[in-house]
Amino acid sequence: MRRFPALADWIEQVTDHFPHLSKSQAAGLALWSLGLILARSRALTAVAGLRAPLLGQSFNTVRERLRDTYREADAKRGSRRNALGLTNCWGPWRAWVLEGWSGR
Repeated sequence: MRRFPALADWIEQVTDHFPHLSKSQAAGLALWSLGLILARSRALTAVAGLRAPLLGQSFNTVRERLRDTYREADAKRGSRRNALGLTNCWGPWRAWVLEGWSGR
């Protein structure tokens, strides 16, 4: 993140709007969402390929970090891993979108 300060700023925004997520879940969501925008693609290989050089990490490392974001908890390594509950993210995401909405 030191090599790409915009990601650190984006992680902070995601953390502020999704306070119920763990630090690693917010970082994963930020990595994906900013990557989707920059790559102009939702493909895992496109996002990982764009982000790897920006983060100074290997393609496979970034690809696995991205995949960890949507894996179920039992498919992840470690004892403190949780699945990202998309139903729990809907309300905060909607509030964030409406926060900047000025139309009908």
